[in-house]
Amino acid sequence: MLRLSVVLLILFACSHHCLAAERPNIVVFITDDESWLERSAYGWSNLPTPAFDQVARNGVLMTNGYSSAPSCAPARASLLTGRHFWQLEEGAVIQAWLPRKYPVFPQQLSDAGYEIGHTGKTWGPGIYPEQGHDAEAAGRAIRNHAVTPARPGMSRIDYAANFGDFLKQRNNQQPFCFWAGVIEPHGPWDQGNVQRLENEFGISLEDVPMPGFTADNEANRERRASMLYEICYADQQLQRVLDSLKESGEWENTLLIVTSDNGSYLPSGEKPSHGKATAYEWGTHVPLAFHWPGKIPAGRTVTDFVSFADIGPTLLEAASAPVPESMTGRSFLTSLMSEKSGRVDPSRDHVITGLEWHGEFDPASRSFRSLQTDQFSLLLHYDNSAAERKHDGTGQPIPATTVELFDMNRDPWQQKNLANSPDFQQKKQELLNQLQTAGRESGDPRFTGEMATFRKMRDFVQKRKKAGYPKGKEAMQLLD
Repeated sequence: MLRLSVVLLILFACSHHCLAAERPNIVVFITDDESWLERSAYGWSNLPTPAFDQVARNGVLMTNGYSSAPSCAPARASLLTGRHFWQLEEGAVIQAWLPRKYPVFPQQLSDAGYEIGHTGKTWGPGIYPEQGHDAEAAGRAIRNHAVTPARPGMSRIDYAANFGDFLKQRNNQQPFCFWAGVIEPHGPWDQGNVQRLENEFGISLEDVPMPGFTADNEANRERRASMLYEICYADQQLQRVLDSLKESGEWENTLLIVTSDNGSYLPSGEKPSHGKATAYEWGTHVPLAFHWPGKIPAGRTVTDFVSFADIGPTLLEAASAPVPESMTGRSFLTSLMSEKSGRVDPSRDHVITGLEWHGEFDPASRSFRSLQTDQFSLLLHYDNSAAERKHDGTGQPIPATTVELFDMNRDPWQQKNLANSPDFQQKKQELLNQLQTAGRESGDPRFTGEMATFRKMRDFVQKRKKAGYPKGKEAMQLLD
């Protein structure tokens, strides 16, 4: 009897260890404000980003990865919950909260036996009331290490060192999920970064890659250089994360995703130009690469359109964890694990993004929905003040004041609006119908007319701003 008990104990221990080994560890490395073309793997930028390029080269590079919304909080909320930002009620806007009733994928992994942790930024900015997720939605925070000496204008968090501590402290009988939320290259940027970019990475002001939608002058080059330095720094942090995985022996059984929450912020004067918080590609199109040795065939470029809402279900499926019904995104694990390159899933031929407003900017000028296909980009810009006047409560779509249509093959920088061109009226209407149908079917308030929550949150955020962004009970009192 004793011998049988020992045998059963050994079998149980082995099965538990084998289960942990079969399920991948998951590392999410996410930067803050970075458009897809900033990474040299995409072939446009000369910026040295060898760590990202290594992940893409040894895994799969996704060329059509899109943030659900080009603003920190709703973008991250979508990634965490596996829902499109417009389906997240209070979580659809910055400076509100992420409703607890929508489970997040790290907690789902925890329920499935994963050890979870994070460093840096997860979801936010916003508040954490009782009805919302708390600050540790991605697991316990690791804050042990700071960068020394401090770098002007940059976070002091040593993300890679904190990840190293997590690896040392964790229970190695469990698979793990770790979220490395790198705050760079979020502004403001230090002017000294211009010289640092040249000294440390060999990119002079004359070498700075400039997107075609912005004026190429010294002031804009300096802004770009200041921001690009932080991307190079973030890539160095990524390299140290890769090194830690290899040194710990976890490299072969880790599914790694590298991305950014939304596109780059490139100021032109006092207003953003095509980047973060706008409907254009530079705001919504983000870098996206996956690496999983032995599971994801290496050296592929996949053109399937994927949204942040699709990532949570994908990671849960990879971990053999239940995908909650609340997650409306679609897993693309089959595309990741396919031997094919190019368009693997024919149904992934478009993506929808949008925004209600972004923080300190005028909310009346920021709301939009967009539909991206291989060739065309359709943008609907909403005037909130006009919508308030015109909406009659019947559930009819709220009219957009501006429609833009771009041929991305001929006009990749989105400079020539074709919405009023006679030659493109049929295409415009076709895409409008597609966007409106998808919006109604997915419950987007912009197409169902059920705007009460968005209006309430708009007023709440503006009150918080005027009050100096209070938190806790003081913030919730502003709802009255």
